Amino acid sequence: MDGAELIDSARAASALVPAGGAFGYELSLPDGAESVRLIAIDAEQGPMRQVALPAEPARVLGQRYLSRAAWGADETKRFYEDGTESSPPKYYPVQALSVHHTSTPNDDAQPAATVRTMYEEHASKSMKDYGDIAYHFLIDEAGRVYEGRWSGEDGIPAHDKEGKVVTAFHTLGYNSGNLGIALLGTFNEQQPTDAARKTLVRLLARLAKAHKLDPAANITFNNPVDNAKKNVPVISGHRDWLATECPGGTLYGGLPALRSEVAALVTR
Repeated sequence: MDGAELIDSARAASALVPAGGAFGYELSLPDGAESVRLIAIDAEQGPMRQVALPAEPARVLGQRYLSRAAWGADETKRFYEDGTESSPPKYYPVQALSVHHTSTPNDDAQPAATVRTMYEEHASKSMKDYGDIAYHFLIDEAGRVYEGRWSGEDGIPAHDKEGKVVTAFHTLGYNSGNLGIALLGTFNEQQPTDAARKTLVRLLARLAKAHKLDPAANITFNNPVDNAKKNVPVISGHRDWLATECPGGTLYGGLPALRSEVAALVTR
């Protein structure tokens, strides 16, 4: 399986709605809607957990990042009640690097809580049921990197020991061999912060160099699971893969310049 959505998107939909300070809600449904589920997620004051944090900042390819333990991932959410892993990891060589936005509020005062909320939505059996968070890495407005999808016990975020990327759930039908990075926020009109953009450029450059990818190139992506093909830039936006507003008009419009900056770093 290529990390395709488990819910029929033609018949079902879900959305995260931030509700800071709310004490109630009212829901209006279109005619014919049925089987509606509402779930309240408390990502700030939820159950306390004891986690072991590293004494030194974690790094991947020289890039500092917050590990899953550091941002508070509850690893039990990756498993069904019988103890089986809901989405066992599968690994493939990296062909492309895809940029996303999370469509969450800008000026986020609690970015780690937002990451936990997305993890809850993506992993929950009653919502997305991806088995884990959809992205390999996330970047907040301060430029902090968050480790995304679980990739094993070897301590290498997003990869196995051979350098292959774990399949995630960020580009429907083109996930295997496609590494996804999401900027926290919404960039339909607003630009990413300078800090977030600088981190994105550095992380893309380090990944491109590690996987011997040309940041300025276009490729024919070949899904190793079902041989589905797609002509895309090596550094692509979500909308290069399918019809979506992601990663927002301003972020997507800035990708040509971003590719040039990444390429300059790779060739240093």
